[in-house]
Amino acid sequence: MPQEDPFYYNNKVQLDVDSLFEVFDHYVKMSPIHQTVALRSTNWQIRKAIDYALFKVKSLSLELKWHENREINPEPQVVIQGSCMRSLDKALECLDFILDNARIITDLSINIGINNASKYLNPILEKFLTRENVALEILRIRRRYVGESYPIIADLIYEHSETLRIVGKIGLTEAVESFSDKLHLERLSLMNFDLVEDGDMESSLLQDKTRYYMYKLSDSGATFQHLSYTTFAGFEFARSQLRLLQNGEVKSMRLTMQKGCPIPFTDRILLNNLEKLEFVGEMDVNCHNFSKQFPHLDHFEIDRQNLACAAN
Repeated sequence: MPQEDPFYYNNKVQLDVDSLFEVFDHYVKMSPIHQTVALRSTNWQIRKAIDYALFKVKSLSLELKWHENREINPEPQVVIQGSCMRSLDKALECLDFILDNARIITDLSINIGINNASKYLNPILEKFLTRENVALEILRIRRRYVGESYPIIADLIYEHSETLRIVGKIGLTEAVESFSDKLHLERLSLMNFDLVEDGDMESSLLQDKTRYYMYKLSDSGATFQHLSYTTFAGFEFARSQLRLLQNGEVKSMRLTMQKGCPIPFTDRILLNNLEKLEFVGEMDVNCHNFSKQFPHLDHFEIDRQNLACAAN
C-alpha cells in the first residue's frame, strides 16, 4: 500500500459565500481591470462576487504614457488600474464601468508621463467632476515634463475642496486657480516647475512669478498642516513665501531644493507654530538662530544630496 502523502488531499475544497467574496475582493484590488471584467462572464456566482468587490473599490489609478516606439505608435497609452486601454474611447468606457459599479471613489492617482496631455486628460478627469459617487479625499499627481499646467486639475481640486485631505504634487498655477477657504488639507505637495520657461530653472522671471503666485495663494484662505515644496532654487523664509506658510497655518514642512539659502540671517521669529522642518538637497542652511526663529520646532533634519544626479 503506497504511503499517503500528507500534503495531498483528495477532497474538493468548497468555499462558502463569505470566503468567495473575500477572495475576489483581493483579486479585484490586485489584478488589472481588464482581467476582472473578463472573469465576470465565468458564472453568476463569480459575477456577483466581482460586482460586490467593484462596489467596494475606493481607489483609482490612471496613467498616460508613451509607447516604447513612438514612430510606430505616436498616440499615448491610457492605463487604468494597471490595464492598457486600446484607445481613449475604450478608456472612457472603462471609467464609466468602474464608476457605475463603485459605491464611492475617494482616492485618485494620476501619472502624466506625456507632454501636452490636455487632449487625453480633460475627458478622463471630467468623469470625476459631476459624479455623485466621487468625493475625493486623496489626489496624487505625478508628471514628467516641466512648464505645463492643466486647468482640469484645478477644476478637480475646486470641485472636491470640502472633502480633500491630501493633495500632491500640483503646480503653483493649479493651486492658485483652485484653492479657496473651503480647502483645509492635512498634507499638500507643491512645486513651481509648471512656471518654468525654456528649461531655465534659475531665471529671475521664474523667481518673480513664483513669489507672485505664492502671494496670491496666501490670500486664498486655504490651510495645510504639512507642506512639501519642491523647487530648484530660490525659496527662502521671507516675503511671500513666509506669508504663505503663516496664512496656510503650516505646522510641518519639507523643502526639496538643489541650491540656495532658505533661512535668512535674523534672530526674529519666522514661524511661531512650525513643529517639524526637513531640508533635502545641497542648500546652505544657517541653523544658529533656530530656537528663536522657530520657537516650537521639535524636529529638524537635513538630507544632503545632489538632486540633479538623483533625478538622472
